[in-house]
Amino acid sequence: MSRQSSGSINRNITRIEASATGYEVRIMRRGQRYNKFFSDSLCGGKRKALQAAREFRDQLIEDLADQVISRKERAQKLKVNNYSGVAGVRYVEETECHGDRVYTYGYWEAAWCPKPGERRKRRFSVKKYGNDEAMKRALKARSDGVASMVE
Repeated sequence: MSRQSSGSINRNITRIEASATGYEVRIMRRGQRYNKFFSDSLCGGKRKALQAAREFRDQLIEDLADQVISRKERAQKLKVNNYSGVAGVRYVEETECHGDRVYTYGYWEAAWCPKPGERRKRRFSVKKYGNDEAMKRALKARSDGVASMVE
């Protein structure tokens, strides 16, 4: 199985070469998965299957246009690997060794993307602010960062 880059003409289309050969269109919108398989043999060959998959994908994207999630909405969606309970905020510990001594630094980090392709982070030291205050500052930084995001 191969995958095309997200900016290519074949975005959301995957070539399947297993027991059946063809192209599969897969799109997710608001937690709902949409997919359809285009068999080489049923479509009249590899090129025709790809063309049918592209046409289906384009029509599906048009039909689902009102379900597109904004960047701000997506930024606030909690990921499965999140442990802080707040999207874009995490606790981090780093360890540094200097000769015989080992130093561990803990901090709360807020992250957001002000505009596409740009990422910002702010860190707040637990040693400097204490755990609760460092987390509170990270939450505020994240909130302010998401509010300033460009659509």
